[in-house]
Amino acid sequence: MHKVLIIDDEPWSREVVKALGAWENLQLSVIGEAEDGTEGLKLIGELEPHIVITDMRMPGLEGVELLKAMNERFPSLKIIVMSGYDDFVYLKQAIRSRAVEYLLKPIDPKELHASLSQCVRELEQAQIKVNISLRTPLVFSDTAVLDGYLAFRQRILGYLLELNKPAVQKTFTQLEEFLSNMLPATQNENILIKIGHDFILMLEEFMSENKIGFDCIWSGGNREETFMAGWDSISEAIVSIGLLYGEAINAIETFRRNKNRFDIREAQTHIDRHFQDQISLETIAQRFFISKEHLSRTFKTSIGENISDYILRKRMEKAKELILEQGLAIKHVAEMTGYTDLAYFYRVFKKHFGLTPGELRKED
Repeated sequence: MHKVLIIDDEPWSREVVKALGAWENLQLSVIGEAEDGTEGLKLIGELEPHIVITDMRMPGLEGVELLKAMNERFPSLKIIVMSGYDDFVYLKQAIRSRAVEYLLKPIDPKELHASLSQCVRELEQAQIKVNISLRTPLVFSDTAVLDGYLAFRQRILGYLLELNKPAVQKTFTQLEEFLSNMLPATQNENILIKIGHDFILMLEEFMSENKIGFDCIWSGGNREETFMAGWDSISEAIVSIGLLYGEAINAIETFRRNKNRFDIREAQTHIDRHFQDQISLETIAQRFFISKEHLSRTFKTSIGENISDYILRKRMEKAKELILEQGLAIKHVAEMTGYTDLAYFYRVFKKHFGLTPGELRKED
């Protein structure tokens, strides 16, 4: 069970968070509360929480300094920021400090749940990587070959965690080229079997962590003992293993779709909160550990709009609000809606509304 610490100087605010969180369903436990940032940092060191939910405005060590301190001293900590002030400076600091989410008070239970779910998902993925990476295979006696092999192996594991099939296949091709250049043309069959066992064990552990049976990827009743039979070269071994990893990624994506482990509403909520940041289909897919293709199809089917159009519409609606209701300078409006290039912001705005920001302001 993952541990949660709440930092807020207002007792009633802490009680609200405790009341709204679906702690048991997410296998979370609130293990402590702090009234300010100084006490919060002390409790983080003592209680070692996995997730911290913190307010931004507090006496003493307030939000910005607290976020910086947590980022430097506890880099693996998952942080959810909440504030009663829609302050862009705070938002940017939250982003720089790896905050999982930025919630405005009063807290929306759905947004809190989505944020906590994302924290749990990231913690689980990190643990999978640790569990698998802790085992260092001694496949080669040559140090240079072993170091290179381990580097490729780690990259493959990273892409596997993202379910990035093209990147996995590409890295296997690079590994094949590396080993073919570093090892003699005539291979000891024992080396090929060691490589096969290592990659199969890594894949088996990954699928087990994802609660998927390994047997589902063996085609035609194939099993490990027959899978490696007949390998005569590094090329044959690596190509076969790469294809097996591709089948595993397909199986995991199918499993997740069937079990509805991914809720498109969480992605929509994430976009609603971060449309002013540099987000895209790729970054959102990586955040939720699904393929870009699956995310794109699911979002369009469920929301009725593709992700890029949805982000653009949210930005334009916010820009219009900032111009008409708050009277901000166009330069600041552009920055606060995710556009660093002012000229590009003007072009996008005019294409969307049919008139420039200045013309919109004059019409009002």
